[in-house]
Amino acid sequence: CLGDRMKIALPITALLCLTAAPAVAQTSNYLTKLKSAVSSYGKKGEFAGVTINVACRRLPAMDFIGQNAKMFEEYTGAKVKFTNFPENELRSKLVADASAKAGGFSLYCLDGNYVPLFANNSWIKPVGSLIVPAYKLGDIEKSLQGLYSWTGKLYGLPIYSEQTILYYRKDLLEAAKIKVPNTLDEFEAAAKTLTNAPTVYGASLRGLRGEGMNVYTWSGWLRSFGGTFLDAKMNPNFNSPEGIEATKRYADLIKNSAPPGAGAWGWPEVSSAFSAGRVAMIVESTAFYPSFNDAKQSSVVGKVGYAVVPAGPKGRFPANYSIGIAIPATVKDAKVSKAAARFLQWATSQEMEFARTDEGIGNQSRISVSNSDLLKSKLDPAYIKAVIESAKITKSEYRPLIPQWREMGDIVGEEIGKVFVGGATPAEALKTAQQRVTENFKASGVLGTPRPVKEAFPGK
Repeated sequence: CLGDRMKIALPITALLCLTAAPAVAQTSNYLTKLKSAVSSYGKKGEFAGVTINVACRRLPAMDFIGQNAKMFEEYTGAKVKFTNFPENELRSKLVADASAKAGGFSLYCLDGNYVPLFANNSWIKPVGSLIVPAYKLGDIEKSLQGLYSWTGKLYGLPIYSEQTILYYRKDLLEAAKIKVPNTLDEFEAAAKTLTNAPTVYGASLRGLRGEGMNVYTWSGWLRSFGGTFLDAKMNPNFNSPEGIEATKRYADLIKNSAPPGAGAWGWPEVSSAFSAGRVAMIVESTAFYPSFNDAKQSSVVGKVGYAVVPAGPKGRFPANYSIGIAIPATVKDAKVSKAAARFLQWATSQEMEFARTDEGIGNQSRISVSNSDLLKSKLDPAYIKAVIESAKITKSEYRPLIPQWREMGDIVGEEIGKVFVGGATPAEALKTAQQRVTENFKASGVLGTPRPVKEAFPGK
């Protein structure tokens, strides 16, 4: 994902904006509808005297909400205050506020993969019963609803979402008479054929360690070969024949078809190499579409094709990531709680997403927007098709939905990262990683306990 790891390379605005959005939103039909929609979430002056304190970070979609929050303020009487933290500090700030029950905020901007931690510790409130009909919850992709759920209850709503897709150079594949890879076998064969070092390399993948770096994309290989992370009682089981094969195949792609040093690359280097025309294919976040189609940043404008990720023996598994908003459990006052819940819904409403899409801010969470003529007028139809198909098949449980995921993911990422730079074999790395995770789970008292959320993947 692009969450905590976005520290270098392309600016966030370049990654997430479809076109350059104006600093101040201009009047449009979509903005008019957004303003009118406020009445669906509160009565005139209903929240007078309430201040809604939002802990967040700079993000084009969040900035757009902030620019237009005056619509909500003027109608309901509430005041909305945004506190932006650096993105690599936001999680620790929220954990500190929540664990100390400080009550400093009315809303948290929260990554979907941290919902299990916050919900399990009763740091955030369920919001399902607070949703009003005008919100159209069914318009949110099911996988996204799953990311913001814990033990059957909804705890947040998405602002931004992404999946991984296959980006490929149409011109290079056509010249080599290669069909768009549909399977991992075809992907590997195409990468080998397209490699013409040092001019161009067939493919590149994230190798840099971290749950939001190499594990983000490597997990798709693990799933595709039938591997799982945990059994039904929280025992790590990714050190399996399936896991070893998936890691070997992933590592072989980096070793045989990627530029020198790519085993230590993260998303900035992978995306930059593709933009520069050095790499023919990558499996990366949908967030990179704007930068690949911006002539100021990319040398491959007009040459890029898009498809769902290639399938392995057990199917295809696009990665997913989302940033959303949740209500802290420390919000006790009934009026403040209702105001926060209503602002949360208006800020992530269908009208908000249409308005921000009209302004050129992408990465949609709503089915209606993804299928709209508005989006089709702004983006390559092939890209839209790949995104829609990926959103339909991606799994909420792509990562294990457990409170311990960040620690587990970082351990796995550290060990498999050694394979990608030639410092360990897949078997050695997974053995060490599984031992470390097992020790971690044992120390925290969760080893051998029932899984809170079932892992819905093929396995042993």
